[in-house]
Amino acid sequence: MLEAFLSLPPLLIVMICIATPVAIVIPVVHAVLKGHIKLEQRDVDGQVAVFGFIGTAFTLLLAFIIVNVWSDQSAAQNTLFSETTTLESIIVETKAFDPKLAPEIKKLVLEYLEDVRKYEIDQTPPSGGDPRTEKAFERLLEEFNVLEKDLEADDQKKAEAQILLEEVNKIVDLRDTRVDSATGTLDGMTTLVCVMLALLTVLAMSLLPPPSHAWIKWVQSIGVALAVGIVISLVFFIASDSYTNKAEDEQFVRVEKSLDL
Repeated sequence: MLEAFLSLPPLLIVMICIATPVAIVIPVVHAVLKGHIKLEQRDVDGQVAVFGFIGTAFTLLLAFIIVNVWSDQSAAQNTLFSETTTLESIIVETKAFDPKLAPEIKKLVLEYLEDVRKYEIDQTPPSGGDPRTEKAFERLLEEFNVLEKDLEADDQKKAEAQILLEEVNKIVDLRDTRVDSATGTLDGMTTLVCVMLALLTVLAMSLLPPPSHAWIKWVQSIGVALAVGIVISLVFFIASDSYTNKAEDEQFVRVEKSLDL
């Protein structure tokens, strides 16, 4: 269910996150102003304490989620950037060293990138990567393994191919780092607790007795609801498919363009 929500367009995610707390606030504030919900002074003191506790818990959990999701997303994108950049270098070095080998490497790199996009980006593959993508990666490596064996008897050619082979070794390490790293997705239970605390914060604020003017009560309650909705929408936006796919697609397009050069 969470994955389906994160796949929605960003604008729709923001609208849902803001509209939900506002929809809760309006009937509660209306009932308080009409006198349908009345609190004694000692009840008010307790209600203020509850609002403060819930609001603090919500703020701390929200900060924890934002920091962790943002850092995981940034780390994942940086690792993917390093991997695609190294693929570009491999392509360039292959063309320079052996133009006849370049077409086959181009084909294998495209197959690997397609499998990465399809099975590993914004997915939760097994530790070590998705088996289908791993097979595509092994086919790419096999070409360079054969090349390295062919160069064993020719020291001059092997020296010329040294940079290329170093880039191949580097791509192995980068792939291992990426597939064994955190995905940057939201945890279902933590997200549920955060949303519940957000709605309780809005509800606790709405139940507080009105000040001297009704419009102030509306401003306070709607303001808190909007603030809560906006920060919750920020969390979902950072973890959404739209946010992650944009940066990742740009990297894939960059490598694919380099293949056409």
